[in-house]
Amino acid sequence: MTSLPARPSREHLRKQAKRLARERYVGLAAAQRSLANEYGFSSWAQLMQHVADTRGEHAAPPSPLFAAVRAGDVAAVRRLIAEGANPRLDDGRETPLHAAARRGPVAVVEALIEGGAFEWQADRKGRLPLDVARRGRAPDRSAIIALLDRYAIADPSFRAAVDAIHAGDVFALAALLDAEPRLLREHVTSPDVYRRTPRHQYFLDPKLLWFVADNPTLVERMPANIADVARTIVERGADQADLDYTLELVMSSGAANEQGLQRPLMRVLLDAGARASGEAIEVAAGYRVIDALRALLEGGQPMTVPIAAALGEEQPLRQLLRGATREEVQTAFGLAVMNGHLDAAQLALDAGADVDAFMPVHTHMTALHQAAQDDNVALIELLLARGARTDQRDTIWDGTPLNWSTYFGKAKARAALERVNAVATDVL
Repeated sequence: MTSLPARPSREHLRKQAKRLARERYVGLAAAQRSLANEYGFSSWAQLMQHVADTRGEHAAPPSPLFAAVRAGDVAAVRRLIAEGANPRLDDGRETPLHAAARRGPVAVVEALIEGGAFEWQADRKGRLPLDVARRGRAPDRSAIIALLDRYAIADPSFRAAVDAIHAGDVFALAALLDAEPRLLREHVTSPDVYRRTPRHQYFLDPKLLWFVADNPTLVERMPANIADVARTIVERGADQADLDYTLELVMSSGAANEQGLQRPLMRVLLDAGARASGEAIEVAAGYRVIDALRALLEGGQPMTVPIAAALGEEQPLRQLLRGATREEVQTAFGLAVMNGHLDAAQLALDAGADVDAFMPVHTHMTALHQAAQDDNVALIELLLARGARTDQRDTIWDGTPLNWSTYFGKAKARAALERVNAVATDVL
């Protein structure tokens, strides 16, 4: 039996379970159960409860938002969110969206999503709101499931084509496309509520070609011949916008990167005329998929400020910053911080970057939040020396950098930030 650390991290255990699921080719629930058993617990729920008890975390009393959700009061839910209630904060067991998915009505589910709730956020047992809805007994259960299952495909031919992509069945895919060329142009229609959310939605109304990236992850293992699958589609014609956006999805695809399929896919798309937008480069850098940026450079992409910052290439970055816009300087700072490049971050700060500005890509947090999450004390010290505020809260979870270091179990970052707070208290 494996022993837990003195202050176990819930986030670290969740990442362990995800890694175990990939390594053993099993579902997440099975991996969580197996990991819990390794630590001497009969279930994942018991392990999570032990973590909460060990860390002194206890379920908060029901908030007004939870009360409104459980009462099915749509008007109250909308009012409370408008007044600042956070629909993403759980009550120790689940989020408001889980409660709405179980009980209904669908109008409450819509109100929460419009207000910023995440349909992909799991509860303490690892269940998504969609999982809860499928097991729930709401009168409008079918409508709730349809709303939360945003990638459901009604068109049988489109569904068959996506299945062929995921199976790597080039012959079946080619036959479908030759029989119904419309599949190249059509798309899955996402529920309209996702267009009304306060955050950027990616993979909205997906086209067929987009599915080759497996981003979001819809299958655990991509087919080894996914580059041939993509070529089968692009050879039959793909719009420039589809090529460009699929390249962006591939460049930030964790599955493609981890399974060694990113470069072959990128080559097919680039050969077909796909262009890497500035946003594609920033997203790949923001998710630390650095090999995608190197592949672009090897394919002829000029070195730019964001790429140099993300790679930590100090000499070209120093030269490029001299003629950079204010926005490019700020982006360079954020991408350097996200990828842990201390000297590149300092160069951007010297060029005028705002140390307290919210980050590119992950726009809900500041550089100090990122450094705390990464347990990067050297970077924390640089940011503090440049005047970074320790009291700024992220816009999703409403936490300070110190809160983040505590939640993620980053002891060194927590100690560094607590020292700063102690000094500030002494001064006061």
